Amino acid sequence: MNRVRAFVVLASALFALATAGCGGDNDAATAPLATVDTNPPSVVRTSAPTPNPMTTTSTTTTSAPPSTTSASPSSTTTAAVPTADSARYEGDAGFYYFTTPSGKFECAIFVTESSVAGCHGDFPSTAPKVEGSGAPNSTVAPNTIELTAGSKARFLNSGDPRFHRFDGSALALPYGEVLTIPGSGSSNGLMCHVEEKTGVTCADQVGHGFTVSDGAFEAR
Repeated sequence: MNRVRAFVVLASALFALATAGCGGDNDAATAPLATVDTNPPSVVRTSAPTPNPMTTTSTTTTSAPPSTTSASPSSTTTAAVPTADSARYEGDAGFYYFTTPSGKFECAIFVTESSVAGCHGDFPSTAPKVEGSGAPNSTVAPNTIELTAGSKARFLNSGDPRFHRFDGSALALPYGEVLTIPGSGSSNGLMCHVEEKTGVTCADQVGHGFTVSDGAFEAR
């Protein structure tokens, strides 16, 4: 009896369910069916992918080597020494006269059998005494310094002012200009120049010469 009742209850339930699914528009509202999207949208990635830790990307930065500019060494040049025009100082043939710009010394270069240069002027009080033209064995202050090419320069007291120009006025030799006069032999030339600080200098070609001012002197 119990089996029959259970069967009847199950059959009634299945019938009710079948009729509920076949109802028309006027039937009671039923629950909406679930919507299944059969074409799902593509997945859009909005963040950068996580790099594979096993993959290493090497970035090499190449920088241009620093520019090296080496200045070429400046060539060493020696300024040319100004040379005086010897024709401006010539008196008689072979005789060249000049004064210092200060006017303190009168000088000349002579070219004869041997070349001679010399000056008259106010020499320092320390200049050595020389033989005078008066009493024997007497010494006096010098009034001349003289250089003969090939010999050491010397002071002397001369009664004949031979380095003074008598046929005209001697020109001043500008500071720094060199008056060079070739000699009668291959090594017999002489040169003279005047410097404001040291005075007048004359020299031969083998190292002899003199430098003199009113305050100092050197004879060699």
